[in-house]
Amino acid sequence: MSFDDQTYSRIASYLNNEMNEAEKAAFEVQLENDAELASFVDTFSTLEGVYNEDKWTVKSNATIAEVKALANAFRADDVADVSKKIRAIQQHTTNQETTSRSRKSYFYYISSAVAIAAVCTLFYFSFMQSITADDAFEQYHDWASLPSFQTKSDTNNNLAKASTLFQEEKYQEALSIFTTYAQESATYNPQIQLYIGVSHMELENYQEALQTFNQLQNSNTVDDHKAYWYTALTYLKQNDAENAKKVLKTLVENPSNYNYEKAKELLKKLK
Repeated sequence: MSFDDQTYSRIASYLNNEMNEAEKAAFEVQLENDAELASFVDTFSTLEGVYNEDKWTVKSNATIAEVKALANAFRADDVADVSKKIRAIQQHTTNQETTSRSRKSYFYYISSAVAIAAVCTLFYFSFMQSITADDAFEQYHDWASLPSFQTKSDTNNNLAKASTLFQEEKYQEALSIFTTYAQESATYNPQIQLYIGVSHMELENYQEALQTFNQLQNSNTVDDHKAYWYTALTYLKQNDAENAKKVLKTLVENPSNYNYEKAKELLKKLK
């Protein structure tokens, strides 16, 4: 949301009721044809009815250079620094001569535009970007990333069949084949355990799923670190965000862990 100085001046005149009838009519035509401008004028009118000038975050006597510097700072830095930056500008202008409050200058509206943009951005990141555990599971579970099995032998043929059943969401049938293979195998296969754990998860056998991933985590195999991600997903599917976050925090302690970047991203979003 950014306008030139002339537009801000016209906004000020319009909201201060300083336009003649012709100027007002022309400006209202512009509002009808400019959704962004109309949105700002409407939003500011609403905010002005709620906040008095004494409590507004940016002083109306801020200079154009200070306001534009503030805008640049908002574009460049994290919006979490909003309050700090505004307070700094307020302190800088404390000793300046106070202008009349009978009319809000267009500098005030520029300042307000920056504040509105910052508040809207902060709202977006705080609420729109936050997701529930259920939503997180739906967005981040990706069973297509599970291993595939080539049909070079009867054993692999059974595993391929189980994989196909899994993809068809026939989890109980897939689980039966994978479990039989794991019980009959002389060696621990982490790829099979992933399928077993996820099948339990989809069947809502959550304790069995957590137990399977815990065994994987302690298996000292090349894929043992994947257990953190799938354990977190198991908690998310149970709508248990707190335990999911605990596991994800452990995961991101090591950048080489499976889905490290996704885990960092998810931690920022989880409510």
